[in-house]
Amino acid sequence: MQPVPTALSPIHPLTHPRSPTPSFRVAQYHPHPYPLLTQSPSRPMENLRIGFLGAGNMTQAIAGGMIAAGVVKPAQISASARTEGGLDGVRKMGISGSNDNLEVVRDNNVIVLSVKPHILPGVLEEVKECFRVDQLVISVVNMTTNKQIEDMIGIDVAVMRTLPNTPVRVRAGVIVAYPGTHCTPSHTELCSKLFQPLGLFSVLPSEDLINIASGLAGSSPAFLFMMVDAMADAGVRMGLPRKVAESLAAKAMEGSAKMVIESGEHPIQLANNVCSPGGTTIEGVYRLNRAGFKGTVMDAVIGSVEKSQGKPMNYNY
Repeated sequence: MQPVPTALSPIHPLTHPRSPTPSFRVAQYHPHPYPLLTQSPSRPMENLRIGFLGAGNMTQAIAGGMIAAGVVKPAQISASARTEGGLDGVRKMGISGSNDNLEVVRDNNVIVLSVKPHILPGVLEEVKECFRVDQLVISVVNMTTNKQIEDMIGIDVAVMRTLPNTPVRVRAGVIVAYPGTHCTPSHTELCSKLFQPLGLFSVLPSEDLINIASGLAGSSPAFLFMMVDAMADAGVRMGLPRKVAESLAAKAMEGSAKMVIESGEHPIQLANNVCSPGGTTIEGVYRLNRAGFKGTVMDAVIGSVEKSQGKPMNYNY
C-alpha cells in the first residue's frame, strides 16, 4: 500500500506505481548544465533554472513571490509569451522574456506550465520533444490533471499539479499540490522549497481535492477583493475619503483572517465576540443575514468548484 500524504504537511514521501502497460515515447536524454537534484548542499537553489510557459498574472505573482522571498534570483527565471507586449510585466521584474517556448523548455530544469487550460494542449504539442526526464514540470493550469499532462508530454517526466492563488506575490498565498506518477520524494521536497516561502503550502491526499481548493482558495481572493471594495464604498458613502476607506477595510480583513488562523477559535465565535446586545455590529450582521450573505458566499464557492470540475452551469435560481 502506498503511503498517503496528510493535508497541510509540506513534504510527504509519496511514491506512485507505474502503469503496467506504459505507452510513452522514448525520451531523448540530453545532459543538462544545471542538474535538478544534485545541487550544492550549501547553496541548494543556486543551480536551479525556472522556465515559465506563459507570462501572465499568475506567472508574475509566483515569480514575484519567489524573488521577494529570496528563493531564486531574477536571473534564474525566464518566461515565454506569444507577443512582445505579453513579456512587459516579467521584464520589468528583471526576468528574461522570450517568444520561443522551445527555448524555455530546453534551457531550464524546472518548467512551470502557466497558460489557460484551452491553450495548454497546443503549447505542449509544440514543445514536447524538448522535455527531458531529469526535469520537474509544475502545472498551475486549472482543470487539467497530472495524467492529462503526462500523456500530452509523452515521456516519464515528473509532473506536479499545483494550485496557487495570486496572494503568493506578497508571500501570503495558498498553494495546494498533488504529485504525478513519476514524482519522487525529492521532487515533492523541491516543490515545497519553491512554494513554502510564498504562503501555506499543502500536499493534498487526493488530486480530486484540488478542484475544491480551486473554488475555496484559488477563486476567493476575487470575492474578498469585492468585499473590500463594497466596504470601502460604504465608507465613502458615509463620508470617508476613498483611500482611507480602502485601507481600513483591507486592514480589518487582514486582521480578522489572522485572528482565525492564530486564535484557534471558530469564526462564528469570533464574530459573536464583536456583537454587543443591541449594538452596531449585530445590526450589520442582521442585515447581512437578511440579504442571504452566507448562502451567497457558499454559492459562489460551490459554483467555482463545480466549474473547475467541468460541471454544466445552471443559473435558473
